Amino acid sequence: MPSKCNELEDFVELDEHENFKTNITSSTENNDQMKVKRRIIAGPWKNVAEFKKVYCWLYGPDSNTESRKLALSQMRVWGLRRSTQCPAAILGTSVMVEVQLKDEAASIANNDDLQMLYASAFTRFFNFMSSIMQTYSIRNMYDTAKDLGLASFVVDLRHICAHGQVLPPLEVLRNTAQYCLHWLRDYYWNTQRANMCDVDAAFIRRKDKTQCDLNISRLFEVYDSALEVYMGGVVNIKIAKRYLHGHRLQCLKEYYNLNKFKTLTEIFDHIVQKLGQLIKRDIAIKDITEVFVEAILKMKYFFNVYEKAQNSDKHLEMLLEVTQTLFRMLALYDMLEKFFEAVLDIAESVSASDERKSGASFWAIQISKGFKAYRKCKELYKKELDKNPNIQEVTFSSTNVTKLSHHVRELLICSGIDRRYTLILSDTMRRPWIWSFDRSYLEKHLQMINKYTVPVIKRLLYLIEPELTVDEMQAFCSLIEAYFEVPTETNMKDNSKIYTPQDLLNKINGVVAETMEVDNDEHSLECEESTENYGLWSIAPENDLCNWKTCPLGRLPWE
Repeated sequence: MPSKCNELEDFVELDEHENFKTNITSSTENNDQMKVKRRIIAGPWKNVAEFKKVYCWLYGPDSNTESRKLALSQMRVWGLRRSTQCPAAILGTSVMVEVQLKDEAASIANNDDLQMLYASAFTRFFNFMSSIMQTYSIRNMYDTAKDLGLASFVVDLRHICAHGQVLPPLEVLRNTAQYCLHWLRDYYWNTQRANMCDVDAAFIRRKDKTQCDLNISRLFEVYDSALEVYMGGVVNIKIAKRYLHGHRLQCLKEYYNLNKFKTLTEIFDHIVQKLGQLIKRDIAIKDITEVFVEAILKMKYFFNVYEKAQNSDKHLEMLLEVTQTLFRMLALYDMLEKFFEAVLDIAESVSASDERKSGASFWAIQISKGFKAYRKCKELYKKELDKNPNIQEVTFSSTNVTKLSHHVRELLICSGIDRRYTLILSDTMRRPWIWSFDRSYLEKHLQMINKYTVPVIKRLLYLIEPELTVDEMQAFCSLIEAYFEVPTETNMKDNSKIYTPQDLLNKINGVVAETMEVDNDEHSLECEESTENYGLWSIAPENDLCNWKTCPLGRLPWE
């Protein structure tokens, strides 16, 4: 049930059979003080108040036909909420109240039909209640009734209703129905009303989910420790103490020695394989993705490594080399989108520290670059497939996340993607995908744009659907730079226009100021006049904003 955070509350319900089989232990402080063992069970009602309200409708001093109709309606809602998990006593109460209301309304003119309804209700009532006492051995119905505290004549009446040739008189059926409702009040409703209490669902977790969370958190803790010493240039665990100490070093050493690794780099792929096994084993846990994302966000060095990676291509290559398998695993099991949203939220947050936002921005940039590279590979493969439908099929998803297939490597090379500085992702196991965004997604994040999300949003422009033109992308970048007052030679010439986030949103909707169009036209004319053409080749002007020296051969600066 939802927790108080969602304005709903969970509750503690004693199991129906626990009323008779309650484990009682002596208190260590006082032998006379008795403590009842409680069970936490998710029920169909919102909170204790809702349960007590239905009780008053059924058994309160002001109970009448109308209030019992309301109670029946609410019990039907409970049955829909929990289906077969709805408490048997609630279902039993529902069938008995329903037949009584039909009798009181005199909607059944024929007594025979009314007897049939009562007979059916008794059969269902006893079946519901006997299901509480079901075990692996066959039980006698009289023993079941005795354990439940039901009179033996109820079993006799059930046999007559189910197998008899003649049904009992209507008056007997009515009196027995009233007896059953009184018994339900004493056996179930009063007990639950006295012992039930609200609890916050945020503090209650399934045992399997809690254990899964612990296992995943421990693996990511070792992963984070290994990453810290690896980025320091450590190859052997013996010199890891230069960078780690205390609990983190101890956990890393234990994991290293337990699996008899020879080099530190073996740890990363091994942990990813272990995480994949946990996903397969605990796939039934509904929010397994949230468990993974929370565990990754707890890693400390993982969000501080950007300091080294941004300042050195060598360190960036080292980092992406060992984290490739982790991100491919997240993509394979459809968790990467959630993680991307999480780091983007951190980068946009006003409460997170600058260091945290910088780390989140770094990983959001790497993931968006990986999305773009993956999309280029898919588009190239589609073009090849359109030309020749008989070419060998390329598999973009594989449970072996440590290796890339030969065909995928070929597509990466033909797409001009440098594997050293790009995350190479994969399809999910459930569905092939190409990550894309609509313009409303861009609008949403433009409203919270800051210096940490600017490079991320610029890369997301390539993933917008419908696709943006080159001119639109350049206009977006110009608007963003103008908003953050990035000094360039062009805007120093005429910078009378002051740009706001609304300019960015207007650009999405196709509303471009006329002054911007004029400025762009004048700038393009100036570029054309200052460019020297030599056949197919041209010499760019000295004031060209593109840094061609840092552009790899065969690539364009804006790619």
